[in-house]
Amino acid sequence: MSAELHRHVNALVADLAAEHGEVDLVGRRVDCDPDARDALVETFDSFGVVGGAGVRVRDDDGRVLLVRFEGTEGWVDPGDGRLPGESYRECARRALKEVAGIDADLAGLAQVHLLYMDDWTDRQPVPNPYVCFDARPVDGDLETTPGDGVAALRWADSVPEDVLYDELAELSLGG
Repeated sequence: MSAELHRHVNALVADLAAEHGEVDLVGRRVDCDPDARDALVETFDSFGVVGGAGVRVRDDDGRVLLVRFEGTEGWVDPGDGRLPGESYRECARRALKEVAGIDADLAGLAQVHLLYMDDWTDRQPVPNPYVCFDARPVDGDLETTPGDGVAALRWADSVPEDVLYDELAELSLGG
């Protein structure tokens, strides 16, 4: 396992805490196959890139923008994996534009998810951070356009039952 990957993730969390104050850090293990775990480590070792970012966009009525990606069974925040040379903040902006066709002002930090990719071997799980920013649509633009790989978009005023992770079910929505 890459010690540099662990240092990167620890530095990321420290930097976010220094910039934003308190960080809502959520950690959980995610089952994956050995090839997926190896690919994560290999990508980091080759390109210095790991994780992804997304945006929890709220409108003036307190609704939140949710996306259902093709091939998934539930709703999540719009987001994507990072590209080489891209910051987490840049990733979040790009992902929102590609997923929903809108721009947003990133106001702060919603949550940091440390997803520990865990295969069935005896190896230690590896961290794959996902940084979620709070945001408002630029100029109140609420007209969304689903991007490639998006099955549906919705402005939710209540939390749907079929969210992909528990922390979304805890959202306070509406007025």
